[in-house]
Amino acid sequence: MKKFIKSILTLFVAALLFGACGSDDSGTNPLPGNPNYYPGGNGTYYRYTVERTDSNNTKQTGTRSSKYQGTQTFAGVTYQVEYDTTNIAGVNSTNKFYFRKTDAGVFFFADTTGLAASVPDTLLQYVKLDSNEFALFSFPFTDGKTWTVFKMSIVFGAFTVPVIDVSGAYAGKEDVTLYLTGGAVTKSAAKIKFTLTLTIPDPNNIFQTFTKKYDAFAWLVDGIGIARWQGNAAILNTFGGTGIDLDDTTSVISQSLISYDIK
Repeated sequence: MKKFIKSILTLFVAALLFGACGSDDSGTNPLPGNPNYYPGGNGTYYRYTVERTDSNNTKQTGTRSSKYQGTQTFAGVTYQVEYDTTNIAGVNSTNKFYFRKTDAGVFFFADTTGLAASVPDTLLQYVKLDSNEFALFSFPFTDGKTWTVFKMSIVFGAFTVPVIDVSGAYAGKEDVTLYLTGGAVTKSAAKIKFTLTLTIPDPNNIFQTFTKKYDAFAWLVDGIGIARWQGNAAILNTFGGTGIDLDDTTSVISQSLISYDIK
């Protein structure tokens, strides 16, 4: 069961990276006059510092670089391709993600290939995904706004257990200081809170469950994009290339933008 939980969490975090809703998009570009919280076309580049603090207060540091390069089409929908390279504590990892931007938000393609390969057929038949996309951000950001990022359930006949439920919420404006290579600057940012609710069925009694919740935050700057990430390792630790570890949910991952090139 633990292996199964890790598999479905890996699916979520890989798409969150940094990825529910369907495709309720109304266009392909931000509306005129609205903030552009996710700018950038082909060739856009970001670089972040990464810090991971575990339950023993031991810190590991490194960097993550992201570049938008090319496009790929799935089921007739075209996505931008994001290549990520992370080095933390001397360990390198690479990932590739697919996303698209519309007036309604930012959507990441949920590649379920890894899930299908890692979950036994006896369990896979009960897994239900609400969408093949993660609604990472829902525009416009307004006071009190919440949205469903992603939902995965296990269905046993007439019983549905929401194993993973990820929600997003606009948490208002907040200033962030960016320590860029050219010097420190302070910017007003939209703060977004993500909550992962994990409901785990008892393998011996599907009518019994226990629930855990984990939070993470993103700060987005108009015209720049994601300036900062911070949150529980249960959601964000793949940023450091260390994999999912539900045995240490007190670890915290943070990332801060240090350079960027918007195309």
